[in-house]
Amino acid sequence: MFLVAGCGSYFRPKNPDAPRIQEDEEVRMGRQFRREIKQHLKLLNQPEVERYVDQVGRRVLSAMGSLPFDYRFFVVEENQLNAFAVPGGSVYLYTGLIDRAKSTGELAGVMGHEIIHIKDKHMARLSGPDPLSLLALVAMILARGGAGAQAAGAIAQGISATRQFAYTRQLELEADTLGVRYMAQAGYDPAAAVSFLKTMDQERFLNPIQVPAYLLTHPLTPERVANMERVVRSLNVDRPRVDGADPLKRIQVLIHLERNEGEAVIAEYGKMVKQSPENAEARHLLAIAQQHGGRTAPARENYEKARALDPKRPGLDRDLGRLYTQSGEFNLAHQVLERAMRAEPREPLTFLYLGELYEKEANLREAASAYLGALNLAPLWPLPPYRVGVAYGKMGRLGDAHYYLGRSNFLQDEDERAIADFERSIKAFGPNSPRTQLVREELEMLKARRR
Repeated sequence: MFLVAGCGSYFRPKNPDAPRIQEDEEVRMGRQFRREIKQHLKLLNQPEVERYVDQVGRRVLSAMGSLPFDYRFFVVEENQLNAFAVPGGSVYLYTGLIDRAKSTGELAGVMGHEIIHIKDKHMARLSGPDPLSLLALVAMILARGGAGAQAAGAIAQGISATRQFAYTRQLELEADTLGVRYMAQAGYDPAAAVSFLKTMDQERFLNPIQVPAYLLTHPLTPERVANMERVVRSLNVDRPRVDGADPLKRIQVLIHLERNEGEAVIAEYGKMVKQSPENAEARHLLAIAQQHGGRTAPARENYEKARALDPKRPGLDRDLGRLYTQSGEFNLAHQVLERAMRAEPREPLTFLYLGELYEKEANLREAASAYLGALNLAPLWPLPPYRVGVAYGKMGRLGDAHYYLGRSNFLQDEDERAIADFERSIKAFGPNSPRTQLVREELEMLKARRR
């Protein structure tokens, strides 16, 4: 079964205040969906993009107070203007949507909207309180979105088309209204949420035959746009929080590089640098593309020139540190990564790249420590515990190695692999180790959630 929470045009429950599915059941359903979705959609495996989306989502969540469960943010590698949310706390953004956004604020608006669908249990309100109704509704949304349509279609046929559209406007307006308020409280410009709605409307106008997938599950009406504009005016936000240069273009470049479009990126930003040699952003993005393509010398030159032009550019020292690491200039790598850490002491990517530097130097103890720093800052990110496990494995600390590899598999919902790793960890630690009891407790919890 696929479980996708969206805001499609479906049927209204007889009683919108009917008892909802239990919270732990939502979490189980969401976890099952995460397992299944990996079989049908390709998730982007690019650390910088993953961390960017996660940081935007968590900044919006920071305005919402206590949270009933862990929220997770994923990027689908597909050129659709689409996003959806899953009961239990998972939000999926497509690279096509990220690529079309004009600012990080626009993405924050989308994520605030999707988070409200989860937080206020819109899917259960839309489909009815029982999981079977939710499954049926979710299957229809997935089918309309184009993913897993064959598997979902059989279930979707059982839902009456005559009961569609009645409840959708209410949920969409609620998600718009609350989502934009939370994004504003988090320091994003709420006007960006209106801007994104207009981007969707423009896409529909320019290509009326190929309606964006996001509009199939999130119908756009003049009422929604007017409501959003009223809400933005009522917020009376004078000056949203500004955190320096918007990193969105950098993220979009990384997405294009993942699509093997490096030559086009180099041509585009090379032209910009020729036209405006003092443009630090263009030089930075050109250097990223050159480094990705193995052109180390020109990449280094452009990184260093960009830093001379704008020494506080977000991510620049981190990128330069990785280049120095790759070229074996370890002293320079330490200098710029330490500088990056002073500028952003809570950025897990910097700890991750510092760990890579220590591994290159064969200093495995410090590498493991750096990876643990990344894990402490991003406890739901599977990559740091994986790197910790690999480092401990190279050190011969097999109990720790298998434990952290198990944690990585657990975070990826690979329960069988996690169980196997935890059992290997217990065997390696031995029966009398204090760590054995701790690992055994986690193992029992993992087994219990599978029952």
